[in-house]
Amino acid sequence: MASAAYMHALNYARERIQGKSLLSMMDPAAPSTAIINHPDVRRMLLWMKANVDGMRSFLYYVGSCFDRVATSSDPETKDRYQGLIEVLTPIIKSYCTDRAFEVCTQAVQVYGGYGYTQEYPVEQLLRDCKITSLYEGTNGIQAMDFLGRKLGMKQGKYFMSLLEEIQKTIADARSIPVLKPLAEQMEKGVNRLGEVAMALGMNAMSPKVMTAFSFALPFLEITGDVIMAWMHLWRATVAAPKLEKLAGSLDEAARKKAVQDNKQAVFYEGELRCAEYYILSVLPGTLGRMKAISIGSSAVMDMPDAAFG
Repeated sequence: MASAAYMHALNYARERIQGKSLLSMMDPAAPSTAIINHPDVRRMLLWMKANVDGMRSFLYYVGSCFDRVATSSDPETKDRYQGLIEVLTPIIKSYCTDRAFEVCTQAVQVYGGYGYTQEYPVEQLLRDCKITSLYEGTNGIQAMDFLGRKLGMKQGKYFMSLLEEIQKTIADARSIPVLKPLAEQMEKGVNRLGEVAMALGMNAMSPKVMTAFSFALPFLEITGDVIMAWMHLWRATVAAPKLEKLAGSLDEAARKKAVQDNKQAVFYEGELRCAEYYILSVLPGTLGRMKAISIGSSAVMDMPDAAFG
């Protein structure tokens, strides 16, 4: 549903002519332009694409974990990937369904008022998508499962396995100069996630347990954000060498020239730009949310029942 909503919104943005370019707003003779040329519409579209692509990779990764469990003859390998499945399952169920709904919401926003009407497809995708976050006990229950059971499984071994897998991709990305700044930002995110997980896990086993669980969903969401950034960095490490082969190098001029007449180059360039956007524009916001969890305000639990209204 998110993918369909994104594609509808993308096609509409390319066809819908409205307003002048910011660069020619003062020129009364300037023609109107397709809304995909407006910066805020481009922001929405790139956010949607980044989430759709990241979710798809995340789902395929967990699918590959099932394959490794089924095909490996090594008990340690089976245990490692079964552990990753256990940790990642509540995140897939909750994070991906919430983000899919948000993608559909952004699709309606790209259409503007038309998107809210039944004459266009995105309003139905938005309505239909909402049920996915309610199917298996609501996403809040998935978050409680993640914090209460999955985080501490095998004394945190499986969650640490997840962080180790992410670190492998960071190491690979460091060897590609154009991706080094992304790898460094990614490392900040994953290291901070480990710290937050440890602190929240300790609080969940203390007298602060109720306050800790009031942060269960935010904790699941920041973990999902880091995983999405990981997926984009991983995709970029695959795309960068392929783009370099097509363009001759990864400098800006060579990349711009390559994408003019080569569909494969366009695709790989899109992978690098998606990774750049998500890791440098979305992940820093996640670090701020990590700080909020670390502060650990008890306002949710201290709020008197009567004060809710």
